[in-house]
Amino acid sequence: MQLTLFTDYALRTLVFLALQPEQHLSTITEVADRFSISRNHVVKIVHQLGMKGYIETIRGKHGGIRLARVSSEINLGDLIADMENVSCLLDCQREGCRLAPGCRFQSIMRKAMRAFMGVLAEFTLADLVKDEERMCGLLGLNIPVMAVDAV
Repeated sequence: MQLTLFTDYALRTLVFLALQPEQHLSTITEVADRFSISRNHVVKIVHQLGMKGYIETIRGKHGGIRLARVSSEINLGDLIADMENVSCLLDCQREGCRLAPGCRFQSIMRKAMRAFMGVLAEFTLADLVKDEERMCGLLGLNIPVMAVDAV
């Protein structure tokens, strides 16, 4: 299975937001510039992610976007299912295939999709940003300062 660019960019947007300091508001322009994605495309992605509850959007002069929940609560299987049409990889009805009445390929594809989604469901957004220092470096972001325990 190949993910759509929409889903790819949604993942990149979420990774970017997960690497930001807690409560920091980012902008659509920051995301678009960081990944060289059309700002209009990012607007559509942010809208969808907001509608699905992955990000919080705050309007106004001091507005922006941020994760709606901690990264460890954003399951990759759920995210991919929400962004992609994973219900059917094969549309035998549309093709008018003569083999459709006796073909088992569609059931095999459904089984493969369940396995694929099952593996994704084992991971969260936190798993994608586990090496925070390296990821920040790759994106040219300030490396988050770790809280130091008082002595």
